[in-house]
Amino acid sequence: MSTDFVQGAIRVSAPMSQKVCYDVANNALTAQFDGQGAVSRYAVVNKWAIIDSFYTVFSIGGIPLDYSDDRTVEMIGRRQIIRLSARGVDLCIMQFLDEASNAVYIKLSAVSHSDNLLEVTFNYGLNFRSYLEQLFGSRLSLSALAGVLGGYVRNAFKKVKRYEVKDGVAVIRNNVIGDFYFDIACDANLQPLESDRLKVNQASVSIPLKAGQEQVCRFAFSGGTRGDESYYDVVSAIQGFDAAEDDCRAFIEALPAPDYDDEFHKAFYNSCYNCAISNYKTVGDFKGFLAGIVYQFPARTYFRDGYWTILPVLKHRPDLVRNQLLTLARGIARNGECPSAVKSNFKNYWGNHYDSPSFFVIAVYDYLKDTGDTSVLSEKWRGKTVLDAMKMVLVRLSLECDDTGLLVKSGAYNRRDWADNVFRTGYVTYDEALYARALYAMGEIMGQLGDPDADMYIALYNRVRDAINDFLWDDNKGWYVNYRDGDRVEDNLSIDTVVAVLYGIADEDRARRMLAAMERNLESINNNAQTAGDFGVLSVYPFYKDARAVVQKSSLPYYYHNGGDWPYLSAAYAYAKLMYGMDYDYPLTRWFSYNLEKGNYTPVEFYSPYHKDGSLLQAWSAMGAFVLDRRDGQFFTRKLTLDKNTRR
Repeated sequence: MSTDFVQGAIRVSAPMSQKVCYDVANNALTAQFDGQGAVSRYAVVNKWAIIDSFYTVFSIGGIPLDYSDDRTVEMIGRRQIIRLSARGVDLCIMQFLDEASNAVYIKLSAVSHSDNLLEVTFNYGLNFRSYLEQLFGSRLSLSALAGVLGGYVRNAFKKVKRYEVKDGVAVIRNNVIGDFYFDIACDANLQPLESDRLKVNQASVSIPLKAGQEQVCRFAFSGGTRGDESYYDVVSAIQGFDAAEDDCRAFIEALPAPDYDDEFHKAFYNSCYNCAISNYKTVGDFKGFLAGIVYQFPARTYFRDGYWTILPVLKHRPDLVRNQLLTLARGIARNGECPSAVKSNFKNYWGNHYDSPSFFVIAVYDYLKDTGDTSVLSEKWRGKTVLDAMKMVLVRLSLECDDTGLLVKSGAYNRRDWADNVFRTGYVTYDEALYARALYAMGEIMGQLGDPDADMYIALYNRVRDAINDFLWDDNKGWYVNYRDGDRVEDNLSIDTVVAVLYGIADEDRARRMLAAMERNLESINNNAQTAGDFGVLSVYPFYKDARAVVQKSSLPYYYHNGGDWPYLSAAYAYAKLMYGMDYDYPLTRWFSYNLEKGNYTPVEFYSPYHKDGSLLQAWSAMGAFVLDRRDGQFFTRKLTLDKNTRR
């Protein structure tokens, strides 16, 4: 298997036997194309995780393709294209999504050098386990299970519910379980196949090929519940196929092109930016960026994930960022507490986090710096305004401070920030630096608005900044300790402390010493003490020394928060290096090239050389696009300057 890059796309060359899985998403669904012409996963946002047992067989002259045949797979945006030649037939299989429809589109193009017959057989079915989990979650009772299983068994012995030809479109409608339907349609002679009484669902189409003539066949898939707004009629999908293809192509052509000559960085940028945009969803009044494809049941947007996701989008789609801010605001409690995330019904998801309030204020500040749109401050929040919400979250967060001005994460098992598999208590550098930045941002905003409270916020910022440098900087090591709780100190080097550099908490001398230490210790290519090889940037090193402080995945070295690579933090660190004129390409792109070697073709949540990967198409892993868009290195140091005519 080999990988190269063409016109901003990732291209893989490999035998047909090797899957090349590519995750895509639009406003309605997420899917995974497998590089063999099948849809290996399919899920409707906020509804179901449905399919993971689908495959396609291609036959020429009645003989299935030899899976040792070579083919290329090209991936960009919401599209995967497979090209191969076998037995005198040139075959192109294009799978794609449009912007908003709950439909997966497949376009099959074939040119034969002699008269022949191309046959395509689809085998598809329900991921029954995922369906049950979506219905009942962890509260699956025996009686409920018996009821659902009974319905499933009854349906299992039914034949295909309905086959019809409507307006020249062949449709197979199939009641899989209860009220859930999964439909397939085609503009050719699609036929259902009876396999056995256990309802192995199959459909087949035969396409006569004439020498030198191109034959095109179009397919569409959709699933849902009749009458539900998520269901999309597959006949309409076929009738609107060309418009959907044009929409997919227009999205790819509109991907912002970075100023790079080499195809690698173009593909890197497109992969990142597409990842962020693909996670933007509208669910009723909810408008925001989901954290990733495994964070859609229930659909929810996170304060911290959302912040790092909006940074690569802000330059190009500030309207989406504005919507994100207003959605987050609706999840803030009246007393200013911020949860980890806000669900699509605007209920909180894991409340009262230490980093969420700061991220909200900083996000609004960054939006104002780029757009000057002060109208967002006047938007309604619980009978008040977004500006009031910003003040309230800082008031509530300040209640967690002691007489140093620093936040105190209290309680023996407190893991309410991004490192939620680590019990970090007391003073946590990451949380303190975010809090300081939020105070600074609020001071800048209030100053631009002519509010006398600006001086109060700047004074608080100075106090917190100085306390961070007094209590958390280790001059012998040349970095900020991870956290300090009385005599208990975790003094490993944690990549999340890079926010102290980004936000100017560290002066230039400290910043340069700290970045040099990160280069030596966290960039695996330079760390001679670790033995995992050149795989990217460790999130911490040395690993956590107190086994009682780490739980679940972070209990293991090189895993999750305990040394795994998080591409969003690697990109944040890369930007800090860029700010100080250091070489930043390794932390920016090594995760991307390493994961391409592993067969991960969309940005991964986290990964390790020894452990299972996180989810793919993870929104905040799009941060790399921000770095390439803002190569002047001045995004975080640039001051807020509002036009006097726009000030409130």
